Amino acid sequence: MSHLVRVFVIAGAVGLLCLTAAAGYAALRACALDVAWLSQLDGCPAPAEKERRERLDRLAADRAVLEQRIDRAEARLAARQCTAVLPDPDTPLPDRAWRQGDLETLYGCWSLGSNYRTRDVDTGKIVSYPDWHMCFNARGEGRQVMRGDDGSVCEGPVQARIDNRNRLILGEGGNLSCDDGGYIHRRDIACARGGDAGAVTCETLQPETNGQASVPLTRLR
Repeated sequence: MSHLVRVFVIAGAVGLLCLTAAAGYAALRACALDVAWLSQLDGCPAPAEKERRERLDRLAADRAVLEQRIDRAEARLAARQCTAVLPDPDTPLPDRAWRQGDLETLYGCWSLGSNYRTRDVDTGKIVSYPDWHMCFNARGEGRQVMRGDDGSVCEGPVQARIDNRNRLILGEGGNLSCDDGGYIHRRDIACARGGDAGAVTCETLQPETNGQASVPLTRLR
């Protein structure tokens, strides 16, 4: 092959390469792609890719609308003042609620008289408790405190329930611990309504000592 022929062949190849490059550039421009990032060019996006992008755009728009609705709902909710209505601690136990076993009406604090006394089985010491009270939540879960005239304080949990004899049972669950190191033996406490409206009397029994007492149950003012 002569030198002149080789020149024509090379020139033809270069021309073909230029035409191919020009055609590719035109295709890329038609697809609105940035030719500055040649490493990311892969021709026109497939229809599935275009559909996916459009769907993402629609979802983003829907999300923006929902976020605006949430913001408006939260603003309306923040403007409202919601207060839980608890039972009135100054009302006695209604007869109907008592019969239905509604412990919510027990909510508040109650006094169990002022004449309760205990005797130490070892020393014979007698302690009076002018302050014996119990406080309950709306589920009948409570705590009792007894303050003796000797300065001792006994306290512990108590659970209320209505039994099948329509009595209010105040369960201690165990001995009542005192801060002087002693304790009061566990008592079975059963309360019943009297003749007067709202009047309740509780009978206490210590199974271990057979000690018994009767105390009124009244709202603590």
